[in-house]
Amino acid sequence: MDFQARIKAYMLRHQMVSPGMRVLVGVSGGPDSVALLDVLSGLRDLLGISLAAAHLNHRLRGASADADARYVRQLAEKLGVPCTVEACDVAAYRQEHGLSIQVAAREVRHHFFERVARETGAVRVALGHQADDQVETILHHFLRGTGPAGLAGMLPVRPPFIRPLLAVRRRDIEAYCRERGLDPRQDPSNIDPVYTRNRLRHNLVPLLEAEYNPNLVTTLLRLGEVCREENAYMEGQAVEAFRRFAAMVNGDVRIDARGLAELPLALGRRVVREAWSNLNSGPGALDFEHVERVLSLARAKAGGRRLDLPRGISVEKQAGEMVFTLRSIPLQAAPWRYELQVPGRTELPVVNRYLTAEIMPAEDLKTEALSPGQAAVDLDSLTLPLYVRNRRPGDSFAPQGVGGSMKLKEFFINCKVPRLERDWIPLVLDRRDRLVWVAGYRIADFCKLSPQTRTVVLLSVSKPGSASFESC
Repeated sequence: MDFQARIKAYMLRHQMVSPGMRVLVGVSGGPDSVALLDVLSGLRDLLGISLAAAHLNHRLRGASADADARYVRQLAEKLGVPCTVEACDVAAYRQEHGLSIQVAAREVRHHFFERVARETGAVRVALGHQADDQVETILHHFLRGTGPAGLAGMLPVRPPFIRPLLAVRRRDIEAYCRERGLDPRQDPSNIDPVYTRNRLRHNLVPLLEAEYNPNLVTTLLRLGEVCREENAYMEGQAVEAFRRFAAMVNGDVRIDARGLAELPLALGRRVVREAWSNLNSGPGALDFEHVERVLSLARAKAGGRRLDLPRGISVEKQAGEMVFTLRSIPLQAAPWRYELQVPGRTELPVVNRYLTAEIMPAEDLKTEALSPGQAAVDLDSLTLPLYVRNRRPGDSFAPQGVGGSMKLKEFFINCKVPRLERDWIPLVLDRRDRLVWVAGYRIADFCKLSPQTRTVVLLSVSKPGSASFESC
């Protein structure tokens, strides 16, 4: 199978695009992204998609970076692909936010791609990560200590981002570029040993291939795929177990101690992390040692003991229940508000959540597959942009199926939402300040789907993974 056919097969296998979609291709000028743009240009008629390209000059390499931008613009013009080229002072962004240069560059690119996607009407953003990048990611997670989620590596599809090259090697991409006469640019930072990824790429991976496993890349790619599927299954099982044994009571998470103790260990660990995450408003995950102590307390015959966990959360065994309490939570949260990226993913750091918005034709929506953390609304009924914020005094809501408006406070009471939770529930509103979705609960009646709906906005609220070693 030739190179282009392999990419097409991988995209179809993971349902990355559907006919009629516009795809924005992030192009740095290096071999991976250049090959990606060229391949997708050749596949656009076969896949029924249209393309746009985007390049961001990070202003870190002077004249060389300017030459990269010119190269990308010329390549896109040659392929007949509209291209957006912009520059951003990543060094200043890094200093302002106290980040490493790699993290700062990734964040700036992420925001740039999502904005350009909105402006160009793109539903997907294609990135040039390939198989060797995936192996480096998995190895990095392994060396730091991780579970199945970390060993899964980068996801082929995480809307709006897709990674069509994840199954092909760097050497195959470079060979394709030579065959096509593409002459991509080279970034000298890719060989700088100061970066962990470069040391993995140039030192550890060759050593492991030469002395331990010549099929290392294939082996680790298979491991990643197995871990992705098994982690997704286990997450589903953990959610069901949490619903069975846990409840929110007056702002606390209460879990039946015996039920928790009798769960298979792998599920019990995930349920403990889920309980902690429901109270945690910061980044990160609960570490292994804390999880084990909570499970030991659940198995113990005696009660009355308390464990202090990170982020001001404690857990105590009371009358057969494990009670997780956030002692530092204020009675009323400070107001917060973010503009929602549509399409795209918006980080809500105040509540340790992501809110993803995906645009799709109505006929592509499978309503029976929607989870409690998802909602589908009619795009044409909304006035963009959308915003997400916490509640304000006097908020009102016209829930779907109720037949009238009510105070949001009344809605929360009817849904038995604990008082201390109410300030932390994301609310999605449109530009006219109409409440569109109480995340995790109900959409508004005015934006519900109907037989006349042509285009759907699929909203999803989720917790960030423990992940980390991806670059966009």
